[in-house]
Amino acid sequence: MENSKIPKFKGWKAFKKSLQIPKDPLNFFLNDLKTYGDFIKYKIFHLNYYFIFDPDIIRYVLQENNSNYKKSIFYKELARLTGKGLIASEGKLWKKNRRLAQKAFKKSSIEEFSKIFYEEAELLSDEWNEKKEIDISKEMMKLTFQIVGRALFSANLDSYIKIMDENLSNAVECITKRATSYPTTIPYFIPNKTNRSLKKAIIEIDKIVNEIISNRISSKIRTNDLLDSLIYSIDEETGESMDPKQIRDETITFLFAGHETTSNALTWTFYLLSEHPEIRKKVIEEIKNNIPKEGRITIKDIEKLDLTSRVLKESMRLLPPVWIIERNSIGEDVLRGEKIPAGSIVTICTYAVHRNPKFWTNPDEFDPDRFLPKEESKRYHFTYIPFGAGPRVCIGNNFAFTEAMIILACLYRNHEPTLMTSHPVEMEPLVTLRPKYGMKMVLGKD
Repeated sequence: MENSKIPKFKGWKAFKKSLQIPKDPLNFFLNDLKTYGDFIKYKIFHLNYYFIFDPDIIRYVLQENNSNYKKSIFYKELARLTGKGLIASEGKLWKKNRRLAQKAFKKSSIEEFSKIFYEEAELLSDEWNEKKEIDISKEMMKLTFQIVGRALFSANLDSYIKIMDENLSNAVECITKRATSYPTTIPYFIPNKTNRSLKKAIIEIDKIVNEIISNRISSKIRTNDLLDSLIYSIDEETGESMDPKQIRDETITFLFAGHETTSNALTWTFYLLSEHPEIRKKVIEEIKNNIPKEGRITIKDIEKLDLTSRVLKESMRLLPPVWIIERNSIGEDVLRGEKIPAGSIVTICTYAVHRNPKFWTNPDEFDPDRFLPKEESKRYHFTYIPFGAGPRVCIGNNFAFTEAMIILACLYRNHEPTLMTSHPVEMEPLVTLRPKYGMKMVLGKD
């Protein structure tokens, strides 16, 4: 018997309300949370949708019973770009490929990568000495793409950045359009504008990825990076290596995920610090007091940056790059007394979860002190999930956080970017949460 206590929408009312989602998904989910509570059902046509903001249910879906919840249509659409890479793959294939990729993200590897994080950030800082205005969104995309290329693939991707960014942006926009129009999505074989644009973007991206892979194989150079693991490693449990299609899929997955999320996290952090000058001044003071005036910034250096770390965490709470997580139920289940049919779509809007007033005081305010140790110790589990949660938590979370901290320290050491007065700021929730119009900033010297 269904739990009548949870709000339910069906028929025309559900369909009419759902039409608001593509227009403004962030406020749709947040308003639903505030108006109807933390567990809501929509029945649209034959599909059952469950919107979940309750941390206990989130823990159950993503961790305790995660085997019953597979990736949703959103990830199937993303798989047109990434194939069966770690983001979109399931089951044994996902487990095998995660094991092969894991060693590239161990502590000693990140320590080694930290040199690259600093070197690339310092090069950008030098470039900024000659500039007065920048689009920090584009600057962070370029920087993190180059870092991923060097750290994970031992490749200089500078010549690919412009075409890669353009085609990834087009692909992401098309994938989002297709995913949010489900179940009325135009079949992929029909050559409408969106499908043509997506196919063209994937062809261009594939050219670059195949060139990166073939250059490495033909060079016969062995390194300790991710691409080496993808090409040469043998899985200890299965005795299998990756076939060429899998290598391609994982390469695209890490090129995309490895820079898209971090660049947006950094962009939003620069924006929030621009909007809160009193906190920005304290961050700059902390950086100047705890890291060398010039030269390399190490992991030991950034471990001293308590406020900067809290600022980054609070930025990812307010404006999480991974703003939504979706799953499909494989079999029937029961969530908080509600029977969930097989094939149901479970949606966890991270953006709304991070602003749930039940767990966050003044949730719309930027307050890094939420991440003081005494506050974190009181926090309810699964109310803060910027990297996901459970077995499928982001494999590169430590890589990304360390990278972002070194970049912030390096750039704020010599510069103080602030938002251009007339520049419009609007969130654009695509595959990740981006600034719709970029982020134009004025470069001040600190």
